[in-house]
Formats: sequence, C-alpha cells, structure tokens
Amino acid sequence: MNSQPGTPMSGWDEVPTWPDPPAGGSYHELTDNGLGALIGWLSGAGRLVRSPDRLPHMTIEECTGPAGDTRTVRPRSPEDQQVIDDGVNDYLRDAGIPDRPTGYRWFLRLPDGYSGEQVESAVIRAVGQLPADHVRPAQFAPRIREVLEDVYAGR
Repeated sequence: MNSQPGTPMSGWDEVPTWPDPPAGGSYHELTDNGLGALIGWLSGAGRLVRSPDRLPHMTIEECTGPAGDTRTVRPRSPEDQQVIDDGVNDYLRDAGIPDRPTGYRWFLRLPDGYSGEQVESAVIRAVGQLPADHVRPAQFAPRIREVLEDVYAGR
C-alpha cells in the first residue's frame, strides 16, 4: 500500500522532472485545470512528477446561430495557453499555493487499487458534500487533503 504521507511542498521545483511522461498504469495525468493542480500540490512532491509538454494542443470553437452550426479547429495560441495558465494560477493562489510553472504535464503516482478517475471522483464527491458556501479553493483545499490522505492510506 502507498500509505506513506505525501511530502508537503514549499515549491513546485521540488517535483521531479522526467524527460518523458511516465509509462504504464502507475501514474495518472492530472487534468490541466485548477482542481488538477490542487490535487497535485496537496498530494505532495513524492507523489508527483512532471515532463515537458510537447503535445500539439488544439482549440475548438463551436457556434450555433441562425445560419447553422460552425466548428473551427486551430492550434492553441500562446494567448489561449496564457488564459489557461492564468486560470490555474488564480485557483492555486486562492488556496495559498504558489503559481505552477508552465510548459509541463503533471502526473500523479496512483495509490494501490485506484485509477486516476477514482481519485478524482473521490475528491469531487467530497467537495460536493461541503456546505454550499464553500466555493473557493481556500475553503475546500483542507477537505481535498483529507481525502487524498485517506485514499493513499487505503481507507
């Protein structure tokens, strides 16, 4: 069992950088949004790795109007990526967590018996059970930490 507690981080630079993404099923790529970044940070440096993001990202725009539906697919622009990165970092800052470095993909080492989807579902379910006024990352980050500790302890 991976019951060893996650090592609290003082900065994202503590996360090991691998030249390539982890292979096999022991790691899960975290969603590139605020919640994914929060899960990574709260899991601790010992449960997280990163690799340079070399994927071709696309932006899809779909519009519905009187003339019908349109769909445009184009490469993600630096401006698009900046909007994503700013949103992630705003989310983290609200929880008192430093900005996440850009240009990486982030991977969580999975606890025994869990898929990445199961870890994320446990977190989302726990956040959904908090009082309705707990809408900010600073308010639900402590509950996410508890859930992750339980998941890694096999509870």
